[in-house]
Amino acid sequence: MTGKVDSPRRLSAGTGAVPLALGGMLGAGVFAGPALAAAAAGPWWPLGLLLGALTAACAASSTAHQSTSYRGGGAVHACVRSRMGLVPARIAASAHLAGHVGALAAVAGVLGGFVAPGAPSRAAAVAILLVVLASTAGLRIRGGAAWLWLAVTLAVLALVVAVCFAIEPVPAAPSGRTVAESAVGTTGGAGVLFFAFLGFERLTAPADEHDRVAWTAVRRGAMTGIAGVCVALVVVTAALVHQLGVARLALSPTPILDVLGAAAASGIAPLVSAGAAVALLPVLLGVLEAQRSTALAVADDGDLPKGLARKGRHGTPYVLDVCAGVAAVVVSSLVEPTSAMAFAACCMLVHYAFANAGARVLLSEDRTWPTRMACLGMGLSVVLAMSLPVPAMLATLAVVIIGPVAMGLVSRRWS
Repeated sequence: MTGKVDSPRRLSAGTGAVPLALGGMLGAGVFAGPALAAAAAGPWWPLGLLLGALTAACAASSTAHQSTSYRGGGAVHACVRSRMGLVPARIAASAHLAGHVGALAAVAGVLGGFVAPGAPSRAAAVAILLVVLASTAGLRIRGGAAWLWLAVTLAVLALVVAVCFAIEPVPAAPSGRTVAESAVGTTGGAGVLFFAFLGFERLTAPADEHDRVAWTAVRRGAMTGIAGVCVALVVVTAALVHQLGVARLALSPTPILDVLGAAAASGIAPLVSAGAAVALLPVLLGVLEAQRSTALAVADDGDLPKGLARKGRHGTPYVLDVCAGVAAVVVSSLVEPTSAMAFAACCMLVHYAFANAGARVLLSEDRTWPTRMACLGMGLSVVLAMSLPVPAMLATLAVVIIGPVAMGLVSRRWS
């Protein structure tokens, strides 16, 4: 189990962690999330965005405090296990691992829709394979490469937004689809949009000590990143709504490409697709790294087979990466990226409900805002998870039942 340290605020400065975290958050959620939010919340999507951002901010605060007390990879798992017990830790870890598999499938599916609209699942499988090979070879995006990756993502989004606002929208024919006119679906939209903020742990709870930055930089960077994603989502969604309308946006499986067709700008679609693919490939690598952190901590506890933690000559657990990649390929071939995104969001919300609960116990003697944020984050995570589509909730329920039982069978420990 990860060791505890006594001086949480004396952290060394790192380079590239802030753009890495922000670039991870500006992933598939920004490219595909607006359509799901419009379908769930209709014109109330801005309120859903604020709820999703608030939930992410609470989780970022909790994981940052856990990481300062439990150094190294799997800090959240270590905190939940030591503060709440074995079963809650196994439930949280199962949700975390399954959520990242779902996130791999979702991001790869969105990428496949850009590069091969006729065969997105095949393109997704190829993308996952390439990322697993790159990870096994020890590829890590840090420093200047992280800034370049972020610049590419912002450039693609800026181009789409400029096209949407520069060209007068064509009045749409009635689609027969009604959108939510009340705020009832707001929490569902917030749950989906929470997916867009995943990636903050790469700054708040880094697995590699070289990525650790000073406490003030963590706090400032995490909140700045969440605010930046909020701004990006507001601008991108507003541009899509301006060009397509809420009803058409809710029906669009690939809103970024569909809006170019609606704006008579299909000529730049190949450029946008190529830029989006370049932006999303490193996101896949980041998801794999985040999944690996908790998996190694669980394996060290004996709840996963030790063979999964076997490392290659580049120091990466290649068996674990391959298993995660294969599972993601299966998921991407069975479900649409939007369904995988909803499942990943539901699993991660369950995980962060336990993470916030663990942080609340960790900070039990603290009566300041971090404690209150942990309590608020725990409640919001549960509410948003319960507002997601029923298939996503049922799949998550299966994960949190089967996962802990399987871990108990592997370790032969039940308490």
